[in-house]
Amino acid sequence: MTTNTQATRRRRRKKNNVCHCCKKELPFCWSCSCGFAICPDCFSENKWGISNGPTWICPDCERIHMME
Repeated sequence: MTTNTQATRRRRRKKNNVCHCCKKELPFCWSCSCGFAICPDCFSENKWGISNGPTWICPDCERIHMME
């Protein structure tokens, strides 16, 4: 396999995420496969409603995610 083929097969990651709460573009957000993203600051403010310790629940699609 050549380097050009390898480069085209790699999955490209978005450079920045946009938080659904504060609308800021940041390098890291907790995100769900449905497209919901929340920055660490907004996450800590809303932790009471979306997290119960080691997991958090997406408010849009209600999927359960492990905090890594």
